[in-house]
Amino acid sequence: MKIHASLPIADGICFDDTAEMEPRSINALAACGVVFLTKFQTAGGKIYGGVIIAAHMDAAQAAADRRGLGETVLGPLAVAGVA
Repeated sequence: MKIHASLPIADGICFDDTAEMEPRSINALAACGVVFLTKFQTAGGKIYGGVIIAAHMDAAQAAADRRGLGETVLGPLAVAGVA
Protein backbone atom coordinates (compact mmCIF):
# COMPACT_ATOMS: atom_id res chain seq x y z
CA MET A 1 0.00 0.00 0.00
CA LYS A 2 1.37 3.41 -0.94
CA ILE A 3 0.55 6.28 1.46
CA HIS A 4 0.96 9.86 0.23
CA ALA A 5 3.63 11.76 2.18
CA SER A 6 1.46 14.74 3.14
CA LEU A 7 -2.15 14.00 2.20
CA PRO A 8 -4.59 11.41 3.60
CA ILE A 9 -4.38 9.27 0.47
CA ALA A 10 -3.64 5.54 0.30
CA ASP A 11 -3.29 3.87 -3.08
CA GLY A 12 -4.96 6.90 -4.65
CA ILE A 13 -7.94 6.76 -2.26
CA CYS A 14 -8.67 9.62 0.14
CA PHE A 15 -9.27 8.21 3.62
CA ASP A 16 -10.37 11.47 5.27
CA ASP A 17 -13.69 12.92 4.07
CA THR A 18 -12.97 16.07 6.11
CA ALA A 19 -9.48 16.71 4.73
CA GLU A 20 -10.25 20.13 3.21
CA MET A 21 -12.87 21.24 5.75
CA GLU A 22 -12.61 23.95 8.39
CA PRO A 23 -12.69 22.69 12.02
CA ARG A 24 -15.90 24.67 12.60
CA SER A 25 -17.64 22.76 9.80
CA ILE A 26 -16.33 19.43 11.05
CA ASN A 27 -17.64 20.21 14.54
CA ALA A 28 -21.05 21.15 13.12
CA LEU A 29 -21.25 17.80 11.32
CA ALA A 30 -19.96 15.93 14.38
CA ALA A 31 -22.72 17.56 16.46
CA CYS A 32 -25.19 15.93 14.07
CA GLY A 33 -23.54 12.54 14.64
CA VAL A 34 -22.49 12.00 11.03
CA VAL A 35 -18.67 12.02 11.31
CA PHE A 36 -17.07 8.65 12.04
CA LEU A 37 -13.47 7.77 12.84
CA THR A 38 -11.80 4.78 11.19
CA LYS A 39 -8.49 2.97 11.28
CA PHE A 40 -6.60 0.69 8.94
CA GLN A 41 -3.22 -1.01 8.95
CA THR A 42 -0.66 -1.34 6.18
CA ALA A 43 1.08 -4.62 5.40
CA GLY A 44 4.10 -3.16 7.21
CA GLY A 45 2.05 -2.78 10.39
CA LYS A 46 1.65 1.01 10.43
CA ILE A 47 -1.79 2.14 11.61
CA TYR A 48 -3.56 5.10 10.01
CA GLY A 49 -6.71 6.91 11.08
CA GLY A 50 -9.42 8.02 8.70
CA VAL A 51 -12.71 9.90 8.70
CA ILE A 52 -16.00 9.13 6.98
CA ILE A 53 -19.09 11.31 6.77
CA ALA A 54 -22.17 9.08 6.76
CA ALA A 55 -25.74 9.03 8.05
CA HIS A 56 -25.09 6.25 10.60
CA MET A 57 -22.53 3.67 11.71
CA ASP A 58 -23.61 0.96 9.24
CA ALA A 59 -23.42 3.43 6.35
CA ALA A 60 -19.97 4.49 7.52
CA GLN A 61 -18.75 0.88 7.53
CA ALA A 62 -20.23 0.34 4.07
CA ALA A 63 -18.32 3.41 2.84
CA ALA A 64 -15.15 2.11 4.50
CA ASP A 65 -15.62 -1.25 2.79
CA ARG A 66 -16.03 0.46 -0.60
CA ARG A 67 -12.69 2.25 -0.12
CA GLY A 68 -10.99 -1.13 -0.09
CA LEU A 69 -8.32 -0.16 2.46
CA GLY A 70 -9.41 -2.60 5.16
CA GLU A 71 -10.77 0.19 7.36
CA THR A 72 -12.73 -0.46 10.52
CA VAL A 73 -15.15 2.16 11.82
CA LEU A 74 -14.35 2.99 15.44
CA GLY A 75 -17.31 5.24 16.22
CA PRO A 76 -18.57 8.80 15.95
CA LEU A 77 -16.30 11.82 16.34
CA ALA A 78 -16.95 13.75 19.54
CA VAL A 79 -17.60 17.45 19.21
CA ALA A 80 -14.62 19.55 20.33
CA GLY A 81 -15.12 21.20 23.69
CA VAL A 82 -17.94 18.85 24.72
CA ALA A 83 -17.36 16.34 27.52
